[in-house]
Amino acid sequence: MKKFIFLTILGLMMNSVAGQFVRMPLAYPNDGYFYSPESMSIVDQNHVWVATVKRNSAALVQPYYQAANTSDGGNTWQLIQIPATGDWSLMDVAAQSEDVCYYFMDTPTGNSDIWKTTDGGTTWAKKTTSEFNGSWGDFIHLFSNDTLIALADPTNGYFNIQLSNDGGDTWSRVPQSNIPPILPGEMGCAGKSFSVIGNTIWFPSYKGRCFKSIDRGLHWTVSDVNSAGGFQYGNVCFSDQLHGIFSLTSSPYLFNYSYYKTDDGGITWNPISILQNTSNSVISRIDGIIGGFVLATRFGSSLGKSYIYYTDDFFSTMTLLDSVTNSNNKIFFKDASTGWLGGSNLPDSSIFKFTGVLTSTGFSPGESVHIKITPNPSNTTALLTLPTKVINDSKTVKVFNVSGNLIANFSISPKVSNIELNASEYPDGLYIIRVISNRSTVMNARWMIMH
Repeated sequence: MKKFIFLTILGLMMNSVAGQFVRMPLAYPNDGYFYSPESMSIVDQNHVWVATVKRNSAALVQPYYQAANTSDGGNTWQLIQIPATGDWSLMDVAAQSEDVCYYFMDTPTGNSDIWKTTDGGTTWAKKTTSEFNGSWGDFIHLFSNDTLIALADPTNGYFNIQLSNDGGDTWSRVPQSNIPPILPGEMGCAGKSFSVIGNTIWFPSYKGRCFKSIDRGLHWTVSDVNSAGGFQYGNVCFSDQLHGIFSLTSSPYLFNYSYYKTDDGGITWNPISILQNTSNSVISRIDGIIGGFVLATRFGSSLGKSYIYYTDDFFSTMTLLDSVTNSNNKIFFKDASTGWLGGSNLPDSSIFKFTGVLTSTGFSPGESVHIKITPNPSNTTALLTLPTKVINDSKTVKVFNVSGNLIANFSISPKVSNIELNASEYPDGLYIIRVISNRSTVMNARWMIMH
């Protein structure tokens, strides 16, 4: 069976905002197994459907096919048995409403099925017969109430992509001539690793490539993100039809993620620097905010704390939303105020709900009202870079220690875009740099000094 994809100093360096993830009571059986919400489908603020993976103490996937959903924003949950028989596990979930939902399931031997409910989980119907025999399911998506796509790993030498226009009653496989040839050993990445904007869909492969269709999955092209990296796990996320982010890591270790950006819809990809030494990274787009993404990640090989960052400018700058323990980093956002984060593989694992509201600066992509400090942490000197939006303003710089005491205060003349900070003047520790323009624009950054 295809496997599911499973310091703190850098987190302190980011600006924090009023928004956090609160653990909700999604109570799985305390039976010695490990339960992990690894895919979700958000209908609205109150209604969410979850696909859960069950593992034993050796982290091996165990048969489990209970749907989980909430109708009151996560205050209460119901676990609903899907009437399948055999060694099935949940791969992905796609909800149309609080009543209509699809689950994609597979077995260790590489067969997959799709189950559907139209009454909130009271009854279920298996919507596939032999469509996915011999291939592991990757993801399922609803383009509209009746139009679906489901992708599984290649059989007969090409990806098994099935389309339905009648709510899953009948399926047709996309012809091999419509899909670019696969590389040796190439497979798809499971769960919500794909991205959809309108009728356009992108999905990553385990060979560092990005597949794209602009007609709801009927015809496909492919671009090379970093196929030279060999067998890799990927996550692709688009903010609009042109601009997207791709993360890659060598599987199965999931350490040292590399990140790539496209400005032409995925034709070409260029490496970008986001965070160093990250592991278990997952990215979700924020609908309604161009350039808006949320990243859940860890640092190094630590399995303890996860850090959740928000950007509204394609990762040019980031804000630390929260840090939580016992998360699997599977993060999903519906919009700026509706987001969920999966709990970790513990017997008492739960789910986390985002309680804040994400906002955009309102400027065009590429503009920024954030200040940057490099390097950070600093030893001797650091460069404070100011956003172009305030270059023509007179500005005041204030330096506060971690206790909130003002320890430095000086001015910056108009037209000056950056200044040098002398870290040697201050003891080791965390400092707050605040820049205030004569138009009352206030910008903050955290500055770590380590001699």
